[in-house]
This record gives sequence, C-alpha cells and structure tokens, in this order.
Amino acid sequence: MTIGSSPSVAIIMRTKNRPVLFERAVRDVLGQTFKDWILVVVNDGGNVAEVNSVIDRYRQELDGRVRIHSHQVSLGMEAASNVGILGSESEFIAIHDDDDTWHTDFLTRTVNHLRTSNDAGVGVRTEIVFEKLGGDRITEVSREVFEPAIRAITLFDTLRSNRCVPISLLYRRSVHDHVGYYDEALDVVGDWEFQLRMLQNHQIGFLDGVPLAFWHQRRDATGDLGNSVIVADTAHRTFDRAVREKYLQEYVSEVGLGGLLYLTRHHDADIDHFHHRQNYSEDLLRELVERSARTEERLRSLEAAISDASLVSLLRRRYRRVKDRLRGA
Repeated sequence: MTIGSSPSVAIIMRTKNRPVLFERAVRDVLGQTFKDWILVVVNDGGNVAEVNSVIDRYRQELDGRVRIHSHQVSLGMEAASNVGILGSESEFIAIHDDDDTWHTDFLTRTVNHLRTSNDAGVGVRTEIVFEKLGGDRITEVSREVFEPAIRAITLFDTLRSNRCVPISLLYRRSVHDHVGYYDEALDVVGDWEFQLRMLQNHQIGFLDGVPLAFWHQRRDATGDLGNSVIVADTAHRTFDRAVREKYLQEYVSEVGLGGLLYLTRHHDADIDHFHHRQNYSEDLLRELVERSARTEERLRSLEAAISDASLVSLLRRRYRRVKDRLRGA
C-alpha cells in the first residue's frame, strides 16, 4: 500500500473479550501472502485494554495497517461490521471474525479471482475446525469440510441456508452501493440475509479444491467464547424465520396470495401422500421381513431333511456293500 492510496482489502475483524482467539486472528492476517490490506478491528463492547495489548505486541509488523473502533456497549455483530466498513476505504471487503482463520493464500487467490472476473464476490471451500480453549491454550479436536457437496454459491441454495459463512467470502465494496449494508436489526444471520440481497442481482464465484477458510467452532464453550451458531441456536432459528417472513410479506404485497395458497394446499397434499406412502412402505417392509424369517426357517428344515436323507442313503449304500461281501465269502 503506497502512502495516500487506499488498500486493496479492508479486513473487518469483530471481537469481544476473546484475547487468545483475537491474537491468533491477528497473526493469521499477518501471515497472508497478499499484503495490501488494512485491518479494521471493531471491539464491540469488550475489554479495551486487552485489545490494545494484543495490537501493541504486533504494532511493528502491522506497520500502520490497523485501525481500532471500540464500543462501550455491544452494538451487535451487524452494526460492528457496518462500523468497520464505513470507517475504512478499500476495493474489497472481508469479514474476519476473531476466532476464525484463513489459508495463507486466501487473499492472494480471492483478490486475483475478483480482478479477473465480473463476480461481485467470491467464496472458497471451507473447513470446520472443532477446538477447545483452556486458558491460553487452543486444542484442535477434529475437522470436517463445510457443505462438501456445493460446487457454486447460488441464490437457489442460499434460499435454503447460508452456504458461505463470513470467513469464506471476499466481495467488492461497491456491492453496498447497490444492496445496502448489514441489517442491524438482526442479532444473528445477518451475513446470510446480506447474501440473499446480494445474490438477487450479483454473482458470487466459488474457489473449489483445497480449503482456504477455516470456520472454528467450540462445541462446549459458552458466553463470549462460544460461537453464535451454537450458543445462539434458538436466536438463529428465530431470526431465520423473521427474515423469511419479511421477504414473504414483501412478495405477497406485490403478487398477492393466490399462487401461494394453491402451492401450500398441494404441498400439504404431497406431505399427506408421502406419509401414506411411507406407512405403506413400512408395512411392506415388515411383511417382507416376516416372509424372510419364514423362508429362513423353511430353508433350515430343508437343509436338515437333505442332511438326513443323505445320511440314510449313505448307510444304505454301505449296508449293501457289506451284504455283498458276506455273500461272496
């Protein structure tokens, strides 16, 4: 980044009272092979001294490429994202939460994709990393690929659920000029709702292959150390439903209820038919199992009969041979 110019990427890092995880995330950014970025830390109601202490340890390496915004009270994840975005300048934006990490080539590969395509954003193959946090020690437990079947980021799939979590996405800042910013009324699922707006008129590319993003989760953690997708599971369901209801109401206000009433009635009929078929299948399966058991019993009886018949036949043959020898003598 040259003096007086904007960096290519603004990395918005939301954090709150997780200094051990936050320090790992700062090291993760410093480890990127792509260097033209600015780190925008949004301390959303957390301990200010802890955040400053971590940044001070890496101040020389950061080399002026950091800004810190601290809130006295938490404004929420989506407000934190908006503060970081509006408080920075860049061509591209990445939301890098304080507990997640990237492959060292994440920015190199995603920036190159956006500079050589017309996509508004690009997602990457992602791996979930399950871990435990004990004091200052982070212990990895296991890993699994997130949504292994996806080969593209589409509106159709995103209508069902979020297929591209924040750590997995780099997008053009100009997208906000077209679709607005993150919805601060949403405590959670704001990244999914933003992508729904984005995908209505924009394309999000996808880099398959080796995972370039790592979504860290701590199943047993609570409070500030937990993941919202786990500790706020009820909130996720509530706000997921709220987003769907909002968009459904907007749709109905434009086209009316007629088609939806027709579809929901036939949807219910399809479900009834499915349950009927399921019950029929279960009855058929039960009958087949019973028939199989009877067949097995008959086979065992037949095997015994064949075995007995073979034994009688063998004894008869031996008896005849003995009898013939006695006659010859």
